[in-house]
Amino acid sequence: MLALILESPNQPESLKLIDCPLPEPKAGQVRVKITSIGLNRGDWLYIQNRYFIKPQINSRIGFEAAGIVDALGPNDTSSKANFQVGDRVALCPMSFDVHTQGGIAEYGIYDESSLLASPDDIEDDLCGAIWMAYLTAWGGMVEAGGLMKGEYAVITAASSSVGIAAIQIANMLDAVSIATTTSEDKSATLKSIGAAHVITQNQANVEETIKHYVDSINTITANLGSHLVFDAVAGPMSHALIKASRREGRIIIHGLLDRRPMDIHAGVLMKRLLTIKGYTLDQTLQDPKQKQAAVSAILDGIKSKQLQPVIAKTFTLNEYQQAFRLLASNSQIGKIVITP
Repeated sequence: MLALILESPNQPESLKLIDCPLPEPKAGQVRVKITSIGLNRGDWLYIQNRYFIKPQINSRIGFEAAGIVDALGPNDTSSKANFQVGDRVALCPMSFDVHTQGGIAEYGIYDESSLLASPDDIEDDLCGAIWMAYLTAWGGMVEAGGLMKGEYAVITAASSSVGIAAIQIANMLDAVSIATTTSEDKSATLKSIGAAHVITQNQANVEETIKHYVDSINTITANLGSHLVFDAVAGPMSHALIKASRREGRIIIHGLLDRRPMDIHAGVLMKRLLTIKGYTLDQTLQDPKQKQAAVSAILDGIKSKQLQPVIAKTFTLNEYQQAFRLLASNSQIGKIVITP
């Protein structure tokens, strides 16, 4: 079987597709024949040794994948096991050891507790593009951010798979989605995907960008400001997000695309009673009730067609280098998928 590894933790160019023996599952495990793999920003940061999970020598790569159960561990009869041979499953993000079980491969061995059943309404070659994006967007906006019907929800870096999932979830909850992006082409696509409003931030400098953002939010909200910001950027633009938030507004930070210092004025936070909170997906996954609520809501949204993954481009496993180059370019809209 083929699997993608990183030979050296400090050398992104050391990605290598290797041939290794087909593994056998142990008790409580299943072997999954992988049919689709979703690439995420975390994969790019991981191979650069910039992620909060650090790679090791010859680490497997891939935080998200889906496939079909093709073998059960010993003594796991079909009546005892949670899954049976032939079941369509996906890896639950952050619930397996990426160093040894990374999903960019033809097969993988996983504990049954690390898997989720794939929805019937999504084809095999797309199931690897679901859970990271939708669980992150649901957990950040609903569980951490408390998004409710009728509220204005700003979604920054909205052309990413998480951003698009956030737009769809906001629309599903009858909130008003406000997407931000950096190009007119992306703006047009986000509108076609369903964003109620799009703010294009391609101004010459930070000051102009802040003014344009604040003016746009005031126009959209009749000078009331946003209720919730689901932010993947941070950096100096945090000043704009704060300035355009209404009293008791919430800002949920789930990414760090801009690594420059945030511009936060304590007086504004105090005067408007604003909440700024960091969010990572493990907060949702570590709470069984929150995890189940998120999974159920996402499955309901997929069944009703309100949640549908948007695929930027699909590559074969042998084309992994092209897939990572596209991921690094940040030019894609939606999810990059690899199909072994």
